[in-house]
Amino acid sequence: MARVLLVNDDIAEISAVKRVLARAGHQPVLATNAQDALSSIQQAAPDLLVVGATCEGGEALRRITAEDAARAIRLVVLGEAAGAPDFAASVARPVDPGQLAEQVAAALAAAAPAPPSPAPSRPAAKAPAARAGAPAGAVAANGRPAAAGPAAARRAAAEAL
Repeated sequence: MARVLLVNDDIAEISAVKRVLARAGHQPVLATNAQDALSSIQQAAPDLLVVGATCEGGEALRRITAEDAARAIRLVVLGEAAGAPDFAASVARPVDPGQLAEQVAAALAAAAPAPPSPAPSRPAAKAPAARAGAPAGAVAANGRPAAAGPAAARRAAAEAL
């Protein structure tokens, strides 16, 4: 569940956007001005910022993007903003729920950490035969006799690590 900080002083829009975020499985955190948003970021950085372009007359977007702590967080801007950073995604107003959900998903996917690189390859070993109902005389990857049952399979998997 992604934590999404929604910064907007338009109560009707903040309510609608909050519902879209919650329905998409995200945890919306609300702020109605830049100061509250920056305090929230300092307490626990969100996975994504969604900022209304006209919040505080556009000042909220400017203040938030000027802070070092917020620069590393992906950004989606609601509406058109001349001062929005180049990397920010934008959703036109009136906000279309489908487009907002798509932009949020894309921004979160872009912010997701890369999967860990695979471990150096080793010579191929025999697949563990330690499964429920392993044939008599089967041998696990560690060279020991394979035992039947789920506990034995867990033990064999742990030993293989």
